[in-house]
Amino acid sequence: MAFTLNRRRHRLHFGSANSHHPKICPGQRVFKMAMVVGSSSLRRKAALIGLCLLTAFSSLAWGGSGRFLGAAQGASNQFQGGLGTSAPTPDSRGGTVIATVPVGNGPWGVGFDRGNGYAYVANSGSNTTTVISGTTVVATVSVGSFPLGVGYDSENGYIYVANLYSTNVSVISGTTVVATIPVGKGPVGVAYDSRNGYVYVANEGSHSVTVISGTTVVATIPVGTLPSSVAYDSGNGYVYVANSYSNNVSVINGTTIVATIAVGILPYSVAYDSENGYVYVANANSKNVTVISGTTVVASIAVESNPLGVGYDSGNGYVYVANSYSNNVSVISGIAVIGTIPVGHDPRGVGYDSGHGYVYVTNWGSNTVSVIATLESPAPPSIFGLDPWVFYSTVGGTVGFVAIASTWFVLRKRKRRP
Repeated sequence: MAFTLNRRRHRLHFGSANSHHPKICPGQRVFKMAMVVGSSSLRRKAALIGLCLLTAFSSLAWGGSGRFLGAAQGASNQFQGGLGTSAPTPDSRGGTVIATVPVGNGPWGVGFDRGNGYAYVANSGSNTTTVISGTTVVATVSVGSFPLGVGYDSENGYIYVANLYSTNVSVISGTTVVATIPVGKGPVGVAYDSRNGYVYVANEGSHSVTVISGTTVVATIPVGTLPSSVAYDSGNGYVYVANSYSNNVSVINGTTIVATIAVGILPYSVAYDSENGYVYVANANSKNVTVISGTTVVASIAVESNPLGVGYDSGNGYVYVANSYSNNVSVISGIAVIGTIPVGHDPRGVGYDSGHGYVYVTNWGSNTVSVIATLESPAPPSIFGLDPWVFYSTVGGTVGFVAIASTWFVLRKRKRRP
């Protein structure tokens, strides 16, 4: 079938395909019908709307909603990609501070509860623990006097907070204290051994480690002088205790010391990297980090001034060291520093939130927590050397312009006809 137009009455007359009109494809037929139906003003509006839609949809074809909402979603460290995108990748610089969360006075230790997705910050000057979900404070829990260390028991879902001056540990379930456990003098560091289900508490004042099962003390282990931090190595099942004034690390298997390792001056914090199997010890007075494999020192990494806190990010495999006098964090990959991130005043503790992919750094001097987003959205592949957003937008705009120009030309030509 073919059709002709009676311009005076805007009627379509259909005839045989064998008439004098040439054969046209369905697309051409639709285009011609669009050109003859409605006023010229309506056709111009349709062309403009077509341009906008064509540009938007061609851009969305690559970018997806994440391209438009990326800036708003950046703080969540999540990426909603479109066609051709992949999962977020580790930031090669270690991450970016995306939020600063006010907490109590003198924040020190920080731990993460994988069960409820909350981060717990011990506020030494407020005798409280701040509970954070992502970047939002959801609760404040009163604990003992001068809380410092925080640990999470994944078996019973409890958070353990070491209270230095009250010589006890507050046990928190969600946002409620469910028990208080007497331990040694000056408890500081806390860690959980998932192999035997024990919680280990380093007692500075009594130079010992208290071993807890649930809410019951099962052993007390003498260690070096002024033990300040504890970490568990899930690879070999050992617990590592940093003895600040002995300049060494006690290695515990269950309730027995199996080795003592010399490290730097004033070792204050210890963390385990499950990817390479190394234990990292932050030495405050020697401005370095000792790297241990099993019971052997394999490297010493220079960092900045007075490193006090150390934590491991299992999402990107990096180790973060809080340098309290430099007001920044050193980012370590393996045995090399790959970046430095400015944070608040006098950073002390480091913790990792595996739910959001955040690293939390407690700033003792500014009563805040710096939240570091450690993953970044992958850059999309280029097309003819152009970003896909630019390429598809350009194509959409060009096609839309041609459509408008063609419409204008047809209308002008029709207007000139007798």
